[in-house]
Amino acid sequence: MHNNTQKSVDADPAAEEMQLPGYTILRKLNAGGMATVFLATQLSLNRTVALKIMKPELDYDPEFHNRFQREAEIVGQLSHPNIIPIYDIGRYNGMNYISMEYLPAGSLDQKIKKGISANTAASYVMAIASALAHAHTKGYVHRDIKPENILFRADGSPVLTDFGIARLVKSDSSMTQVGKVVGTPYYMSPEQAKGEALDGRSDLYSLGILFFEMLTGVRPFQNDDALALALQHIGEQPPKLPLDVSIYQNALDKLLAKKPAQRFQNGRELIQELKLVKNASQPPVNQTQPLPNNTQLLKAISFNFFNSIQAILKKSFEQLRSFKTRDDQINSPNPALDATQIFNLPDNSQESRLWKSKYTMVTVLLVACLIVYGIFLANNEIKGNDSTTIKLMPFKVITEPEFAKVRILNIKEKYQPDMALPQGNYQLEISAPGYDTKTEWVHFSKSQTPLKYELYPSVTDNSNLLSPELIEIIVDANTLENNNSETPYINTNKNFYIGKYEVTFDEYDYFAKANHLDLPDDNGWGRGKRPVINVSWNDAQAYLIWLSKTTDKRFRLPTDAEWEFAARGNSTEEFWWGSKTEDAGLFANCRYGCKPWLSALFANKTKTIGAYPPNTFGLYDTAGNVAEWVADCGDNSTENLLCKERVIRGGSFNDSVKNISLNAKSVLASSKGNTTTGFRIVQEIDIETERTRDSSSSPARDRVQRFFRRLFR
Repeated sequence: MHNNTQKSVDADPAAEEMQLPGYTILRKLNAGGMATVFLATQLSLNRTVALKIMKPELDYDPEFHNRFQREAEIVGQLSHPNIIPIYDIGRYNGMNYISMEYLPAGSLDQKIKKGISANTAASYVMAIASALAHAHTKGYVHRDIKPENILFRADGSPVLTDFGIARLVKSDSSMTQVGKVVGTPYYMSPEQAKGEALDGRSDLYSLGILFFEMLTGVRPFQNDDALALALQHIGEQPPKLPLDVSIYQNALDKLLAKKPAQRFQNGRELIQELKLVKNASQPPVNQTQPLPNNTQLLKAISFNFFNSIQAILKKSFEQLRSFKTRDDQINSPNPALDATQIFNLPDNSQESRLWKSKYTMVTVLLVACLIVYGIFLANNEIKGNDSTTIKLMPFKVITEPEFAKVRILNIKEKYQPDMALPQGNYQLEISAPGYDTKTEWVHFSKSQTPLKYELYPSVTDNSNLLSPELIEIIVDANTLENNNSETPYINTNKNFYIGKYEVTFDEYDYFAKANHLDLPDDNGWGRGKRPVINVSWNDAQAYLIWLSKTTDKRFRLPTDAEWEFAARGNSTEEFWWGSKTEDAGLFANCRYGCKPWLSALFANKTKTIGAYPPNTFGLYDTAGNVAEWVADCGDNSTENLLCKERVIRGGSFNDSVKNISLNAKSVLASSKGNTTTGFRIVQEIDIETERTRDSSSSPARDRVQRFFRRLFR
């Protein structure tokens, strides 16, 4: 398991600080939602291994703990050259770990981006099909076949990894639990998307999606909405392969059949089919030409046919010439010709019939030549002679700003609104002067509505990145110190400014580039105005120290109590909009409770800041989108400087509605970042400004005091 890119500043403890008996940990390779993978040396055998260590904060969750343990147990029962082997499993000092083979040559995802030849793709599919056949024979279904889970050895051989959500078909009742959906939406089988019972044929469907992606560079079904994606898997036929790789179309059709009974029934059947196709596509040993297409085949047939006719005509004309010569000899005065020669010649009537027969045959052959030649010329005029009738549909892109230029990069035709295009995958580029260019692959189908894209202004003046929008919060410290809730006290009598929005990728990237730091991963969702993710509490502190120094102002994270007061926006209910959970979808980006039930079963993602209404104080996304670091230590008994865990508030796009309430909170190691957590800033108000502020009672201050009296009485 391998990844050379460090995702963010101190996203994990330094490798040298990690200690595990029997291993020397060298460096971090990769980090996922459940575990971090390190490059290590197994001291007893002096061999390099990949050490997968479960995140300690997940150890308290039985589901994650069991999943981690189950992966080791399943792979331990499998032995196949294309399945990652496990060397060791254990637990030390609260850390669960798995030691496995180190795979240094990257993932299939990386190879797809570079491009894979059709024959190489088929070889990879056969190798993974062999691995799946072995796992299925043992009774296990992988359930998460995707490019990131196929890694490569140095010799180029593919290896199937991550059996964390695999299941034993015969004994695990959860396999048939209706409504239980697991896996990655882009690669799910129809029965997996519907939460139905699964067997090995589900994995083969996922492998078919992967095969299509390897052959074309894009997935057959593409949609940002999980529900729409599920419905595509269930009821929509995938696009046909391009002609240059259409030799694999029959195999792919069978892999991607909607009904499991119509697919290959096991990996061995798939391997046999692909071997036949590959062998048929290979030229003879002493021939270097590729397998001819229809036009080349017709050329070859025509050439041989003309040669055969030429030989027949030559022989016929020689015979005719011979007959003509003899006739001339008979009718011409030739004293050298004796009676014997004359009497041995055929009689005149027989000669005449022979002449007529030969001339008729020659005429027929010449006409046949002309017909074949005409067919050959007509065939050369036909474009795409292997294609059937293609239905064209209007294709339209709506842009903001309206003057943006639209280009379709993978076809020659120039884009025009409502231009006629066949169903398929298209790479769009949307650009406009003064705006960031957007490039994206889209799948165009008969049910497609006009595509809509909004461009964001290019950042030419970075001054706005140093001046985040702030909202002034007026706090009465006395009311907070008298509270009886779980909310910690604000140990200050100062008002403060708090970020109107969560810190964005634009803002954080400016800091990272200015300090020559690696940019945090956006998980493929986009950067710009989306809230920054994959940043630890330490990363947030580094950003705030830099911003304070650069602007000569005092920025920091909000305390737990500051955050809650600002997030409530005067509400005394469970949410800033009230107590109705059924309204959550109108006000927050969360998962269960905010989305339709089927969409919620699939992975969600962040949205650009300000996509939902603000609370009554004018703050956006205090519920959902990304959870937010606050200053407080997760363990109140620990000194702040020694604190290893920090509090997170607000919940994220991946949380249920109950976990985005104003009372919900969690903790996370301060050195760790993930895809669900970002932060919001606080600016302290200058002391001189406070002194000159009118200290008399104001409607706003009275309103805040009344709010806290209601909340904490």
